[in-house]
Amino acid sequence: MEKILVLASSSPRRAELLRKYVSRLVIIKPKIVEKIYDDPYKTVLTNSREKALSVLHEAPPRAVIIGADTIIYSKQYGIIGKPRSMNEAAEILLKLRGKWHSVITGVTIMDLETLATSSFTAETSVKLRDFTEQELHEYLATMEPMGKAGAYAIQGIGALLVEIIVGDFYNVVGLPLSRLYVELRKYGINLLNESLKKKVVGW
Repeated sequence: MEKILVLASSSPRRAELLRKYVSRLVIIKPKIVEKIYDDPYKTVLTNSREKALSVLHEAPPRAVIIGADTIIYSKQYGIIGKPRSMNEAAEILLKLRGKWHSVITGVTIMDLETLATSSFTAETSVKLRDFTEQELHEYLATMEPMGKAGAYAIQGIGALLVEIIVGDFYNVVGLPLSRLYVELRKYGINLLNESLKKKVVGW
């Protein structure tokens, strides 16, 4: 039997990324309250592990589970989460305007059959443009900032606010695909081969 990839996430962006490569993707919403620590790496690693653990009993046999957590981190402001209102979104974007920040993702992989587990982090540096007040108001009017860490979506309209990115683009979206591909091969899942199968069967 082939192994089944399970994504422990409620993020549609992560699901969309993996569906490009995997036809048999199972998505289970994790049942945890995300924690925030002073250390950004501890934050993402703890949350990614807890997400994976929370779906163990719902995962199908032969599952390989992925839990992931992404945060925005600024040396000046610390960890920046998702805005709870448009006013908070405006405050976050003004803090980040014209400055560098880090997007850090923690990923935990668990093999349900062997209980083998590993975790890693990926970090991408992003600098937002020194955008105008008018641009800020126009972006807020799209409603895109809501539910996004750092109040912007680099894969969406928020790309217009980004000046420079150094590192894995997909890490900013929420899943460092290249590193994940390398790590999943250790668990018997080859995303490159899976994508070829998907193409052959016409997915």
